[in-house]
Amino acid sequence: MNSKSLMVIDPSLIIPEIQSYNHISSRSPVTTTYHLPALFDPRSMDIVIGETCGIILMGSAASVYDKHDWLKNIHSTMEQAFVRNIPTLGICFGHQFIAHMFGGTIDLLWNDEKKKGARTVVLNSHSILEESAEGDLIYSHREGVTICPSDFEISILSDMVKIDGITHRSKPIWGIQPHIEATQAFAKRIGISNDKFQPAFQFGTRILDRFLEKLVRVPYDKN
Repeated sequence: MNSKSLMVIDPSLIIPEIQSYNHISSRSPVTTTYHLPALFDPRSMDIVIGETCGIILMGSAASVYDKHDWLKNIHSTMEQAFVRNIPTLGICFGHQFIAHMFGGTIDLLWNDEKKKGARTVVLNSHSILEESAEGDLIYSHREGVTICPSDFEISILSDMVKIDGITHRSKPIWGIQPHIEATQAFAKRIGISNDKFQPAFQFGTRILDRFLEKLVRVPYDKN
C-alpha cells in the first residue's frame, strides 16, 4: 500500500471549496492533505512534499499573473513535483497555472466576461483518460490557455475553448479547464440545474478517478 499522500491545493481567496476537497478525498486510494495557501500558511506544502505521491491544484478567482506571495509557494511546490515526476493535475486555475509555468499563454476568453455552465468536451487518446471520449463538464471561468506550451499537447477541446485540456509529452502532468471535481453545492452556487449537473458530475468523476488510479501505478522519483 502506498504510504505517501495526495496533496490537494485549494487556492480559494475567500471561501474554501471544502465539498470538492471531500469529494476528491473520498475517492482517493491514498490519504490526502489539504492546503489553503491563499488563506493560511502556504509553507504547509513544503512540509509534506517529500511524502506526496500526487498533486491536484484546484481552481481560484486569482489569475496566474497576480503578484500574491503565496503563488510563489505554489510555483516552488510544483517545480519540486515536476522534478520528482509526481503525477500532477491542474483544474481550472490549476490548468492555467501549469501551462503558464511551462511557457504557455493565458488570456481573457470573452472580453472579461465570466461564463458558467456545462459544455461538451472531446478528449483524445492522449488525454488523462488515455482513450477518446466525449461528455459534458461544468465550467466557470473568464480566462483560459490560448497558446499551449511546447512541452504539452492539446488533449481536450470544445466548441467554446480550443485548449480545454493539456497533457505533458513525457511527464505525468495534466491540465483540464472544466471542473471535474465539481459537487452539487458548487453547481448550485453557479446556477446549474440538477438535470445538467448529474451527467457532468458522472463524466467528471470518471476523469478524476482515472487520475487517482495513477497515484498507485505511476512510478516517481523518491529523492
